[in-house]
Amino acid sequence: MFLRKTALGVLLLCCCLFSAYGQKQALSKINIADLKEHLTFISSDELQGRKLGTEVDGLGITADYLAKHAQKIGLEAETENYFQKVKMASLKPSSANFIEVKNTKGKSKFKSGSMMIFQGIQTPKVLNNAEVYLAGFGDSTLPENLEGEIIVIAQGNAKSFKEGDNIRFDFGAEVAKIETLSKKKPEMIILVTTPQDKDNKGFNRLKGYFGRERYSVTEDKPEAKVPVLFLTPTFADELLGGKGHYEKYLKGVAKENISGWMKVKKRTVTIHAEVLKTELDTKNVIGIVEGSDPVLKNEYVVFMAHYDHLGIGKDGDVYNGADDNGSGTVAIMEVAEAFASLSKKPKRSIVFLWVTCEEIGHIGSTYYCDHPIYPLDKTVAAINLDMVGRVYEAPRDDVHKNSPKKVKDFDGLYTLSNDVWLQLAEINDAKCKELGIVPDTSLPKARFLRASDHYQFHKKGVPVLNYATGYHADYHKVGDELDKINFDKIKRVADLCFLLGYEVANLDEIEFDGKAKK
Repeated sequence: MFLRKTALGVLLLCCCLFSAYGQKQALSKINIADLKEHLTFISSDELQGRKLGTEVDGLGITADYLAKHAQKIGLEAETENYFQKVKMASLKPSSANFIEVKNTKGKSKFKSGSMMIFQGIQTPKVLNNAEVYLAGFGDSTLPENLEGEIIVIAQGNAKSFKEGDNIRFDFGAEVAKIETLSKKKPEMIILVTTPQDKDNKGFNRLKGYFGRERYSVTEDKPEAKVPVLFLTPTFADELLGGKGHYEKYLKGVAKENISGWMKVKKRTVTIHAEVLKTELDTKNVIGIVEGSDPVLKNEYVVFMAHYDHLGIGKDGDVYNGADDNGSGTVAIMEVAEAFASLSKKPKRSIVFLWVTCEEIGHIGSTYYCDHPIYPLDKTVAAINLDMVGRVYEAPRDDVHKNSPKKVKDFDGLYTLSNDVWLQLAEINDAKCKELGIVPDTSLPKARFLRASDHYQFHKKGVPVLNYATGYHADYHKVGDELDKINFDKIKRVADLCFLLGYEVANLDEIEFDGKAKK
């Protein structure tokens, strides 16, 4: 019996020593020379800032470079050439858009092309001399069935309007209001910004976003949404007969605490609303190290980074994005090589995901989470690297001193996780301690869980962890160059990724704590 126990102990010790030796050998694959070589290419002027649509397709060239690296180090491919084709579209409001208010004699009282299309215009929307209903602040006391009606609602609510606290545009509250009203199936919703905002600052801020070219994932079966336009109080004034009439109407609604539902008399509207859509193709790059356990290999640890950046400025300067996010891109390349080099692979599979077009709306990560190559309900962790290559230097990096995400010193690292699997943060803390890294978990989750590609996984209930060294003076500027990168820092982060991923992938059991909060 004693001999058996001794033999078992020796076997376990040998396994531990072999595992430790294997990890050490794998970590040696993460080296500064390779990091420099990869980032020198990826952040070069020749790639024109790795943005969709530049004269030289630097984004596509980078994708090819990543795919060749994946093949060279022996990652397996679930998709052709390691590519997941991402269907997306460019969306621009048509210059022909307008809204017009006419009286009963057909005379134009108001006409403007300065309207914003928020949602729901899949094909050109044309309405001629249509009747309109006012609906106060769009509260729940409106008629249950609004099918076929064009309704005008005001920003905010009666309470905030009465208290004069209605100037700030609460986008989340307005979206919730629109979603509630959409269930009543109106033909169109026109949201009018508050007359308390005399300079239309809120509208102009929104116009800066909704009036420009935007990008979105192309859905196979796009959801039909009620068309929604944003307009200023000048439009609503003319519906009621002149300047100041709309504010007077809202004061009455707020004072009497009523829905304000009424048909507009002696006025109709004519509308042409169209969004010009251009289909575009780009790609995510995906490789995998298959797990060694016959059962657990069907669970996945995902490492990801976005490989795009901002392209070329109006003055011709190239936004090379060495830190954002060349640093995360090359770190994952080295982590992938470390895992691929293991003679004994981890129990779970390790996925390496380089996503496209983060800078224009998390396009690649959104597409992957809507069309996952590996099931999200079998994804035990998604670790996102976004800007991991800088170390604080005064006074250069003081520009963001008032930000909660000021760039860290050599030992510091922002580590942000959600509440789906609390043990992930505990493992991270232990591995940070092992490497002498000081994790900072102080970032406000409500803000920073939304700030990069990990958000799309978070929304789907996947445990996420985000690594970042923080914002610096060159964030989203042409100064984000190779000569300011600290490659020793990138290596430390890559080492952390390997050690954390190795432990997570080899856990016998993983039990989630709960759902992610959207």
